Amino acid sequence: MAKYIILKQDILRRLMDGEWAEGLRLPSSRDFSEYYESSVNTVEKAIKELVEEGWLIRDTRRGTFMDKRKLTVQGSTHLVAAFVFGIENPLWSAALRGIEDVLYLQEYQLISSSNDRNLEKLEVLAKGAVARKVKGVILCPILSHGHEDINNRIFTLLQDNGIKVVCLDRTVYNSNIPYVTSDNITGAYHLTKLLINHGHRRILFIRNSNISTMNERLVGFKQAIIDSDLEYSEQFDVIIPTRMEDFSDEFNWYCDVFEQKMKQLNFTAVLTANDQIGEAVIHSFQKLKYSIPEDVSLVTYDASNLNRKINFNVTGISQPFYEMGQCAARLLLHLIDGKEEQYNIGQVCKSRMDIGESVKSI
Repeated sequence: MAKYIILKQDILRRLMDGEWAEGLRLPSSRDFSEYYESSVNTVEKAIKELVEEGWLIRDTRRGTFMDKRKLTVQGSTHLVAAFVFGIENPLWSAALRGIEDVLYLQEYQLISSSNDRNLEKLEVLAKGAVARKVKGVILCPILSHGHEDINNRIFTLLQDNGIKVVCLDRTVYNSNIPYVTSDNITGAYHLTKLLINHGHRRILFIRNSNISTMNERLVGFKQAIIDSDLEYSEQFDVIIPTRMEDFSDEFNWYCDVFEQKMKQLNFTAVLTANDQIGEAVIHSFQKLKYSIPEDVSLVTYDASNLNRKINFNVTGISQPFYEMGQCAARLLLHLIDGKEEQYNIGQVCKSRMDIGESVKSI
């Protein structure tokens, strides 16, 4: 892609994000060239096309300004916001790429932000989306126990301002908010069946909350045991509640509690509900001197992310975050276009199983 096109797209993004308010002069071509580490001629070419397309107005004496008429028409109708847990996380960056690739084809601009799993920050981002008059929001709801009021305020704020909302990765219980997720029940079912087919009968499901994704995975775990004509025990469901869904600040505490529980239970394999729990379990097994898979077999959700972080080859399910992002964007565009009657409220994307070296037959 030509350098001036990259500059042009970024200047347009900054215009759409409201960086230069009405009446505020844009930086000079020389200032832009220093900012983008490019030549003045390259900047001039980008600015010229933005003027020709009606985004900017150029006055030889006063300078360059945004054309408020264009932004009034385009800005209020072609902005979408996406709020995810962490832009730096490869899973969520893949989802954002999927969202943007769909929106781009329909000439929508994407504003993406990380909510850092912080409800207060998410509420601020939602208020910003309202102020920018976005047409839709894709977000991953934060479902911390005891914070239902803030969640309700956020969704009410968006919906009262006519902003369409799609939830990504998980659902909000007792609501009709459209969502896109992966096949959590099926994925956990196949992981559990794999362990059973390798001779395991006492398998533990490790989680830290009751959010929809983990509950769905628990359902798949239970069903696989029942379908295999094995007896299910409530002891198999090991939940160690944490204050926050992302328990980075509680990681050592979580490992300590897990280690104590493992000393009390009889098991040969574990299924961890996500990559962070998988990381904690591996750390704990190392302290307990349990070797994987010689002493205990391990499977997990979000295997690719876990293996990337700890350089380990764990068997597990990897969710199609890029495709989930694409699906969420298409669903949102249908809602914006008033086609919700033609679209299912929930969309489920198929995950894949990655076979590693963490399971042993017994």
